[in-house]
Amino acid sequence: MPKTSAAAKEARRTQILDAAVRCFARTGYYATTIEDVVRETGLSRGALYLYFPSKEALYLAISERWNCGMEAAIKARLTPGLTPAAILRVIIEVNGEQVKTEADACRVLMEGWNLSHHIPVLAERARQRQAHSVSALSQLLQAGIAAGEFRVDIEVEAQARILMATLHGLMVQWHRQPGSIDWHSIAEEVVRGLRADAL
Repeated sequence: MPKTSAAAKEARRTQILDAAVRCFARTGYYATTIEDVVRETGLSRGALYLYFPSKEALYLAISERWNCGMEAAIKARLTPGLTPAAILRVIIEVNGEQVKTEADACRVLMEGWNLSHHIPVLAERARQRQAHSVSALSQLLQAGIAAGEFRVDIEVEAQARILMATLHGLMVQWHRQPGSIDWHSIAEEVVRGLRADAL
């Protein structure tokens, strides 16, 4: 029996994850069954279980894939010589682009903010990501202060947490009213509020 190539395995894995995203986005994590995903993929239950042994495993894989996509999209927009303020604009705008282009995945992962109370692995992953994001934003704010772009009176960690909360809140608002957020304007307004000349 010939072995399945790595590329074929990855394509099948992607097929299953894409189907799971559509199912979770339609009916939510708890209402979705493995049978729903089986029907959406057109595969057998056994074929699906070769890749993901449970609904929880599917959800965790979706979470990992979407977050990596966000980081890759931000890195792709960063060019040498960008100032801290410009980098912050990129981060905000890319978040907005991901919310629009990955709308189903975003809706599914917002549900994960509640699911983390019941799935320990997801809770730990969320804790690590939050800590990483706050640290990265804090470093960016510090760099902006050192460069004279941002106000010296900023409480850096508190501001980093405010930025995270703002992005999460805007994601929710966009999903409630698609198209209601102008992410470029939001980015400009956030940066304007942090600028040293705003004093």
